[in-house]
Amino acid sequence: MDMALKGQRMTWAQIREAYPDQWVALTDVRYVDDDGINIESAIVVCAMADCDYTEQRLAFMREGREYEYERTADTRGFVGVTI
Repeated sequence: MDMALKGQRMTWAQIREAYPDQWVALTDVRYVDDDGINIESAIVVCAMADCDYTEQRLAFMREGREYEYERTADTRGFVGVTI
């Protein structure tokens, strides 16, 4: 992850541009109209390729770290970790 972007609030469009076709762990998420679905902006904790997603998410879970997870591109056909 680009260290210049770490900890910086970004819009969803900026996140998608910076981390194309990746999973992102997000904190301090703000939703459009507080709908709980459509992300307006957030702070990226880390970005992950599909092959790293499960291992990294499980590591965060073991550490007790809870984040929102989104993929910056279409996720059809991908099976991830659910709680």
